[in-house]
Amino acid sequence: MRFAILAGALALAACQPAAEEPAKPAETAAPEAAPAPAAEPAKPSGPAKTVEPEDDHMPEAWVTDVHHIKDADFKIFSTAGGDPAINGLYTYVSAYSAPDGWTRNYMIGDFNSWEVIEESPTRVVLKISRSWVEEGTGDIKTAEEKLIIDLPADPEKPVTVTPAA
Repeated sequence: MRFAILAGALALAACQPAAEEPAKPAETAAPEAAPAPAAEPAKPSGPAKTVEPEDDHMPEAWVTDVHHIKDADFKIFSTAGGDPAINGLYTYVSAYSAPDGWTRNYMIGDFNSWEVIEESPTRVVLKISRSWVEEGTGDIKTAEEKLIIDLPADPEKPVTVTPAA
């Protein structure tokens, strides 16, 4: 009996006319945002540094970020380690070579964060955040920098890292 009453109440509620709202005027389209100015390519601002491959193989469980370079046998990845407040991402470029796989890992540095801002099969530019403890005061200082990473055509050759402006 309860189910019959409930079904009847629901049926009556469905038959009642809905309250009418006046029609709202059409919203005007938002003005289109001006296109962002084209970013100027990064230029070297210091000497290049050759980076040798690491013999360590980092367990995949420690990997926090991975970026595969388009049209190249390279990827950039980070592993968790150290103090997360000060440069807790150990960041590497890894080269793929068959049949061994991703075995040549070049440590680029340890950063708070990194982002790929330019990319080609032969060059990557990273925007990084790096921190340090100021001697004397103990204050933590943070700076954003750019690094140009030159990727060799032959994965057996070294990787070079150059500060950028």
